[in-house]
Amino acid sequence: MNSMRIITRAALAVVLGVAFSAGLGGGAVPGTGAVKSAQAGEKKKKHPGKRAYRRMTCIACHGKDGKRAIQDYPYLAGQDKKYLIKQTRDIVTGKRKGGKNAQGKDRASPMRGSLVTPEGKVRISDEQIEQIADYLSGLEPAKPKPAADLKPEDIEAGKKLYKKKRCKTCHGKGGKKPLKGYPYLAGQKAAYLFNQMVDVRDKKRKNGKIKTMYSFVKKLKDDEIKLIADYLSTVDRTK
Repeated sequence: MNSMRIITRAALAVVLGVAFSAGLGGGAVPGTGAVKSAQAGEKKKKHPGKRAYRRMTCIACHGKDGKRAIQDYPYLAGQDKKYLIKQTRDIVTGKRKGGKNAQGKDRASPMRGSLVTPEGKVRISDEQIEQIADYLSGLEPAKPKPAADLKPEDIEAGKKLYKKKRCKTCHGKGGKKPLKGYPYLAGQKAAYLFNQMVDVRDKKRKNGKIKTMYSFVKKLKDDEIKLIADYLSTVDRTK
């Protein structure tokens, strides 16, 4: 009797198993292969801005996902979208200029060279600029990578100067909450921040909303600018 019950239960389990694998109600349940195929399809749907970022060779200087910039190029991941669009367009049109880089050329010239041919033909469209900006602005910012030899007292001095010079008026506390259209400064490369502040102070960079900075930085000395830049490079915006 018991053996008959066991056989009956086993048979029922097999029937139910077949029913579920076929899909109750007549609908088939996707198998493992179908699920993997769907997942593969999702992976292929990359943000168009990511493709454009690589195609336009932005990755060469700003690194993978805008987080591994070389030399004194800035990190772009998590940057304000409107700011990225405006600056890219200004570089393409030649409105954004600055001091000289290590090769003795305008700081913006390498980027302009990758987006505009020597004959003046623009290689990037407005749509691509917006796609790249949308992609980068949606990424998590890079983790701060300050110089290893920074002294705590210098970081504190830079923090006080940032507050004293009212930098937070436009860029927010610690460079984390800028006004609309202004860049995030927290966690940015110290070398990049230093160069840009010097260029603004010396009126070599004039595009965008730079004029609003003149009154704040015009009396800053190089060592003071370095303190502010070093301080901002330690602020973690990913927290």
